[in-house]
Amino acid sequence: MQKKLIALALASAFAAPAFAATSNVDISGQLNLSVDYLDSDTVTNGGNVGVSSNASNIIFKGSEDLGGGLKALWQIQTYFSTGGTGNTDSTNGGAPDGVSSGNTFVGLGGGFGTVILGKNESPVKMLSRKTDFFGNQIGDSRNLTSVGGTNSAGFDTRPNNQVAYTTPSMSGLSGTVAYFSNMNTTAAVSGTASGDATDNSVDGWAAAGNYENGPLMLGLGYETHNLSNANAALSDEKVLRLAAGYAIGNFKFTGLYQKADDIAGINGADRKVWGLGAGYNMGNILLKAQYYDAGDLNSVSNTGAQMYAIGADYSLSKRTKLQFAYAATDNDSGAAFSAFGGGHGDNPYSGANATAGANPTGFSMGVVHNF
Repeated sequence: MQKKLIALALASAFAAPAFAATSNVDISGQLNLSVDYLDSDTVTNGGNVGVSSNASNIIFKGSEDLGGGLKALWQIQTYFSTGGTGNTDSTNGGAPDGVSSGNTFVGLGGGFGTVILGKNESPVKMLSRKTDFFGNQIGDSRNLTSVGGTNSAGFDTRPNNQVAYTTPSMSGLSGTVAYFSNMNTTAAVSGTASGDATDNSVDGWAAAGNYENGPLMLGLGYETHNLSNANAALSDEKVLRLAAGYAIGNFKFTGLYQKADDIAGINGADRKVWGLGAGYNMGNILLKAQYYDAGDLNSVSNTGAQMYAIGADYSLSKRTKLQFAYAATDNDSGAAFSAFGGGHGDNPYSGANATAGANPTGFSMGVVHNF
């Protein structure tokens, strides 16, 4: 017995430093799955029932006190699927469903604010996340706001190779500025005649200011991608975004406006998108609806679309809720927007199969658990 006690004491002594070394690691994440009926309104892909994993992810993060009010911080976020119908993140050089496919960075924080290096959401993207009642569901506003094209680096992304600075909050006012180097330019250079442009030559930057105080939220952001670095024939695409939200009693109202210029590097290819949302809380139930409108591209007739979404969230606890949603997108004859993209799971009936003039519709019932 005495020998067993001595062995146990020695094992505990050696194990203690290992435990201390990892004691500042926090593990969190989300499982978000749904059963969907999605109809892409095409001949080849009609309505079908499927199960989707919608931005399910796990996060490892931590910090270290460096003294003098300074701290080191880090995070590794990984998105994953549950059977091949999860979100992928191949934009800006990311690997689909791979380790660090989400926000992954190291940085320093203190009274001066926070500086990070790595991969993170664009500050302009975060403005739309603050106003979207259907984030990672069908009807996600990114179906219309994530304007892009063959040569586009894409908006509503989390760029790799990023350095970003966020100010401390001053009475609800804060701001973030970010620089993106070596953005994924496979699409940007694929349409060039010579095909000899240097890959990873596209860079960009973004800045956004936020004001959140009591019931009011306001945000303004600007982002540009220097596509001309890869091909002198391309213009630099850019977007201006304005977000607002206001809560009164059990009601919350949101609005978003954006103007994108020279989309995909095409001079004069401009599009305006705006949307409104509303939610009403009744105990554990949130009733919600939103409408988004994408205008014609550069005033070219019949290239716009409208998206409608209605739904309800039912909270079973602080960490678990049920979600119900219906979404539909009405495309003009020359538009091919989806209702199932954004953070909703990648599946055979998602935005990849949108067809010009089609009117995709869908129903979704899901469970979201935060851990």
